[in-house]
Amino acid sequence: MIILDPIAVSDPGVFVSSNVPENDYPERSLTKVYAAGERVIDPATHTVSESKVGVSSAVTLSIASPGIVTWVAHGQAAGTPVSFATTGALPTGLVAGATYYVLSPAANTFSLSATVGGAAIATTGSQSGVHTASAGLNVNKPLSDTTYWLPKGATNRWKMVDAYNNTQTENPESIVQTFKPQAIAQGIYLGNLDAAEVVITSTDPAAGVVYQQAFSLIVSSSGSSMYRWLFNRRRRRTSFLALDLPLYYNAAVTIAINNPGGIAKCGMCCIGPIEEIGGTEYGLGRDFKDWSTTKFNFDGTSETTERGFSKRMSLDLIIDNDQIEYAHERMEGLRQKTIVYIGATVYGGFTVVCGKFSSLKSVIAGFIHSKMAMQIEGTV
Repeated sequence: MIILDPIAVSDPGVFVSSNVPENDYPERSLTKVYAAGERVIDPATHTVSESKVGVSSAVTLSIASPGIVTWVAHGQAAGTPVSFATTGALPTGLVAGATYYVLSPAANTFSLSATVGGAAIATTGSQSGVHTASAGLNVNKPLSDTTYWLPKGATNRWKMVDAYNNTQTENPESIVQTFKPQAIAQGIYLGNLDAAEVVITSTDPAAGVVYQQAFSLIVSSSGSSMYRWLFNRRRRRTSFLALDLPLYYNAAVTIAINNPGGIAKCGMCCIGPIEEIGGTEYGLGRDFKDWSTTKFNFDGTSETTERGFSKRMSLDLIIDNDQIEYAHERMEGLRQKTIVYIGATVYGGFTVVCGKFSSLKSVIAGFIHSKMAMQIEGTV
């Protein structure tokens, strides 16, 4: 068995560049009122959060003193924070994204003040476009406050380097990410792929390009049959593994995931040093755990909620007795850490699982060799 111990991907530092934009959503504003369902990103942690509270609606604004907001059945109490967005221009006196407060609410209308209970705001000038109002208490609330914000995971650019296999970075045609491991990185694993080709380039500041290989993910199913070559469904590998990167400490590794004419997708990217821990015996088993659930109704009909799934692998290893203590100590140091486990490279991605080991047992089977049994739980 070979293990690939992924380096931690940080920014700035390891994550050098990407062709995938990170502006999935806007950054959080300290003055805007957020309604339920609105999403923002935290550029420091590269994560997305969704507002859990608040309401929004298209509204009309009058040019008057005071200006009147018309919002049918708004239900907002006096003093409730409100902010506005527009596709055109707001009347003079109001600024998009600023916080105002409900004043003198009626069933379908209210006026605005700059402070709670303050003077009514007059609107002047002209206006254009469609105006949207958001009202509620989610204004200037930290993203860590789970009363107001629901974490929604990594941004699109960072999904392939987060802790989950089922979250995919997506980009038209290609995903090109460059990492500088600042370590001796010999292996790369890519999981949950949807692409036609992977190109790996390793560039050292002094030596230049020291490694460049293109790997097709298209699997031939034709054999010697012209009919199958023409009409069989094309199959693609959904994982990729390279274990032969040259040993350069300061090299920058560029990973290009290409899918011409489609959307390139990648769910997991691990890069780091590799190490062999014993030899894998025949009898290796692999299955998966599906976290989807099915609810059955009284009349026999059912409703299925589709969720992610995780791979699982069990394998037995043969280890020299003089290495058994080191092997145990090494694995104890990696407990609860996501590692890429490669049972046997000859069987490709079938014996590769990215996850954590859930059980480990060793038996001194003889004078020279010991046996180690492992159960590995893949990431969702």
